[in-house]
Amino acid sequence: IVVFGGVHIDILADYEEKNQKRLDRVGELYYSIGGTAYNIAQTLASHKQDVTLYSVLSSNSFSTVWIKREISNTNIKAEFQMDSAICAENGFVALRKNGVLEHAVTSSSLSRVQLDTKQIISICKNKSLAVIDSNFESHQIMSIVKHCKNAGLRIIVAATSDSKVKRILPVLDHYQIDVMVMNAVEAKVFFDKSSIEDITAEDIPQNVKSLIITNSSDGHYVFESGKRIHFMAPYVADVLSTSGAGDALTASVAQHLSQKQSTIDWDECNKTICEYVGECLTQKTTYIHPTKKKLPVKKIVIWGCVATAIVMTIFICYLCGMHDVGMILSIVGTILAFGQIFRGEMSD
Repeated sequence: IVVFGGVHIDILADYEEKNQKRLDRVGELYYSIGGTAYNIAQTLASHKQDVTLYSVLSSNSFSTVWIKREISNTNIKAEFQMDSAICAENGFVALRKNGVLEHAVTSSSLSRVQLDTKQIISICKNKSLAVIDSNFESHQIMSIVKHCKNAGLRIIVAATSDSKVKRILPVLDHYQIDVMVMNAVEAKVFFDKSSIEDITAEDIPQNVKSLIITNSSDGHYVFESGKRIHFMAPYVADVLSTSGAGDALTASVAQHLSQKQSTIDWDECNKTICEYVGECLTQKTTYIHPTKKKLPVKKIVIWGCVATAIVMTIFICYLCGMHDVGMILSIVGTILAFGQIFRGEMSD
């Protein structure tokens, strides 16, 4: 499976309902790596699924350092397109009450660049399914879908927010999508409805084989072949956070669809959905932990050579009968100076 889309630093500000009326709401801050595409890829990787993540990062971004470091500690195969022309941070700042998202601000590099077509074509090789999130602009999604179709991949498109869900519409004028996933808020915007209860099977675009609408604790709805099927949410005694639950659902559908050549058995798929979503609801976040600074190998080698040169110089001076301390110190100082210059050149 290959997942195309956003990855960013999440800054989650949690507070309890009792502090809601205060301007400065006492609570807790959590730092993690998130993004729809990352959440999907991480869920798949944690269940032993071979998964590749494609995203765009800025070469000049502070967030890139954290993102690359954290992903290197997972089983995700990361394929990043690095861009030096953009300086935007990849970040998501969210305010949550009792673990439920209220408001958020997102900054992303994805929609600001020309995607590397050759890299995308290469990534699609030997894959069976692609998941694409709507953090991309419409023309970018269309380009990715085109290359996925050419490679024979089945396609899931996942909405990321109410402000980006309509980016999917132009794509459906040209390509058929196997599964489209969105939440209730996104669905109301996409279909211009006041309630998801007003959405019927006849409203589903012809180029969407299956549509899933998630509705928090009310579970999710599947629209397929003119039918609307309702599945209950998994029971979890102690829900810590609903963030990422929709992404966990998308991951479970991707896992199921990648192993099927025919239509999806939704009753069977729902078992995986309950497992993945249930796990997600019991986790607050994946924390970013500070790491101790490691001494670079190059620095160790350079200073090891300098120390060896100094010892050898003193030893040779001793064998030659040179006892001029000033001369010896001068030679040692020269060696240290060259070592410092060499280290500086290597670090640039």
